[in-house]
Amino acid sequence: MNNRNIKLGLFFTNTNRDYNKSAASTWIRIWQMIDPYKALGVEVSFNNFFKKYDVAIVYRKSKPKYYYILKYLKLISKTVYFDTCINLFEKSWEISDERLEYAHKIAKTADGIICASSQIARFSAPYANSVYTMEDPINLDHFSTLKGDINFDKPLFGWSGVAQKSVFLNRYASEIDKRIHLITDNTITDEQLEFEYIYTQWRYETFPKELIKCDIALLPRDLNSSYNLGHSAFKALVFAVLGIPIIADKIPSYIDLTQYYDGIVFLDDYDNSIEKCIEALRLRSLDTTKVRKHYSLENQAKMQVEYFLQRLNH
Repeated sequence: MNNRNIKLGLFFTNTNRDYNKSAASTWIRIWQMIDPYKALGVEVSFNNFFKKYDVAIVYRKSKPKYYYILKYLKLISKTVYFDTCINLFEKSWEISDERLEYAHKIAKTADGIICASSQIARFSAPYANSVYTMEDPINLDHFSTLKGDINFDKPLFGWSGVAQKSVFLNRYASEIDKRIHLITDNTITDEQLEFEYIYTQWRYETFPKELIKCDIALLPRDLNSSYNLGHSAFKALVFAVLGIPIIADKIPSYIDLTQYYDGIVFLDDYDNSIEKCIEALRLRSLDTTKVRKHYSLENQAKMQVEYFLQRLNH
């Protein structure tokens, strides 16, 4: 079997393809991947329950309806996978007792679990028949313009994400006051943050342009939960592919990112000092060649299709 013989079915109950109105993990892992799969010669269908598939992928929560979709697809498909961007196998605000129960049912039934980070794959491996890491990929046609000169002397810091998670920035309030650009949704409140900031509402169309305004990404995170430790590299990746240096906490996926981009330093390695991190970043090349190649839509699609072929031909 080769690429042109693969019939791939993607299954997700939310059909809204507006990137501005769907969860980031939806457009990152579903909508923007359809064309790269097709470019490889794969026949792709979405939510078509009346075809037979070589590979079916079910997204994304460990809820009863997704489990029963997966069970049905097992009847009409050679292989069926479940794609997740979080740790399904430990209770958290996202994983209730019921979802934990169905996570185990899904893992037992599916041919494998596709994970958004190597850390999620490590969490999943004891329960799954197979695990594969498809790192959150990035569209280089959209994130195309490189930053250029960085103002290390008086940098404008940058942060993007869901508004309530910006509270992790408060521990650096005095250093970033009036010097940080937040690109997020419109639920942020002044009571939440202890510093003044520049605010831009997140929109997919303008996201790269807003990122380019920043000199250094500041991405602190609470590392005391397996939920946070499983996050993909995407929050840092959008800065990295534009050649913007990054100061962050040691999320495992960010550590993986350092294999491809030298412009990321970790607060823990520099006494949690932003100034020391900046001095270290001055010496980095900020070369985007490897990071853009590895995390591109095309490369992540190619590696995943190779995984499917290996499993089908096994």
